[in-house]
Order: sequence, then C-alpha cells, then structure tokens
Amino acid sequence: MGWVVLLGVVVAFDGAFSGYRAAQGRTGRLPSWRRDLAANALGLAVAVALLVVPVVVGAVVTTGPEREAIARAGVLWSAWLSLPTLLAVLVLVTLGWRWRYLAMALVLGPMTWLRPVAALATGAAGALAAPGPIAATAVLLAMVTVLLVEPVAGRVVARRTAVHLSTGEASAA
Repeated sequence: MGWVVLLGVVVAFDGAFSGYRAAQGRTGRLPSWRRDLAANALGLAVAVALLVVPVVVGAVVTTGPEREAIARAGVLWSAWLSLPTLLAVLVLVTLGWRWRYLAMALVLGPMTWLRPVAALATGAAGALAAPGPIAATAVLLAMVTVLLVEPVAGRVVARRTAVHLSTGEASAA
C-alpha cells in the first residue's frame, strides 16, 4: 500500500505544478499566493478528474500485490523527476518571492520539457510490470491522462481569461 500512496503523492504534486505552469505561463504578473494556490488547485482538480477512469479500471482488474508492483515501477521511474519537484516545493514554502521566481525559472521551467519523458518512462515501466493486458492498458491510459493535465488546465485558464477580458474585468483568473 505504501508504493500506491507514494505514487499518488507524486501524481498530486505533478498535477498541482502542471496547473501552476499552465496558469502562470499565460500571465506576465508576479506570483501571488492566492493566484498560485488557485492555479495549483486547478491542476490538482484536473488531474483527479482525468485519472478517475484509469485508477478505477486498474483497481478493479488488479489485486493488491499487482497494484503494488505497478505503483513501485511508477515511483522508481518518476523518482528522478520528483526530486526537483520537492526542491521547488521547499523553495516555494520557505523563501521570499525573488527566490520563488528563480525556482520557477530554474526548476519548473525545465520540468515542463522533462515531464513528458518521465511520464512516458513511468508508463512504460508500469505497463511492463502490469500482470495482464487490461492492467497494462489502464497504466498506459493513466500515462496519457497525466500528460493531458497541463493542456486541459491551460484551456481552462485561457477560457477564464477570455471571459474576464470580454466582460471588461481587470484581472485574469
């Protein structure tokens, strides 16, 4: 059960930062805790909504030890991407806005490019560790949905921004 929980934590952080990258990539404004938290919550919500189907399918077609093997493969293959994410979280929580801005540029920026590589490697490792073709399909479906989080969150942010601009409001979501 520990590997499944750890993979859930990794995916939650990935979803939250995907929402952040999608939202802050659309504005030139300096970060604010309120907007950052809303962007992180949006990414997490999109990740949860997209991952419901593959997680339910995987839970139904696999047993406990099989889920552990799949989650272990996912965690081990995504661990190299988890370290910069945890470093970014530490910087965001402990330092001032200048250092947070630097962390976004130096850590989360390159992660935008490395994230698909990590998702593909993690999905392939999980699919190879899956006990059968249905479980492997669920793992690959989960990989695709993880890759869809940032574009879907970006669409939501773009739609919100367009609505705010069309109604004449001064702030974008």
